[in-house]
Amino acid sequence: MAEWESSYGGMFLHNARLLTNDEIQKRYPPEVNSNMARLTREFVEKGYDILYGENPNITFYNYLSYDWSDDVIKTAAYLYKTTPEKIIVGCYTDMSELKAIYAAVRLRKLSDIPVIY
Repeated sequence: MAEWESSYGGMFLHNARLLTNDEIQKRYPPEVNSNMARLTREFVEKGYDILYGENPNITFYNYLSYDWSDDVIKTAAYLYKTTPEKIIVGCYTDMSELKAIYAAVRLRKLSDIPVIY
């Protein structure tokens, strides 16, 4: 990992990847109406990718207070081959696994930057 990739806060999530459309359809089929499935489909329709990553350091005792934000942003930046300030996190779509997270992420667009007159 290059120096810029390791100089931001948070840790790089293990086994990280952006899910394919097939993986999303298999995990959250249209007939499933759970909150996780609805959130995932909603954010995919809005143009987000779903990032999957694991943090092996999570334990039962620190799970509820753990802040995944820096880890998700840093990992997404690495996967998109960009810097963290160019990443937008929509939401965490699935936190059903103790040591893993699914998050809606995308690259920042020019239209995301407010214009001040």
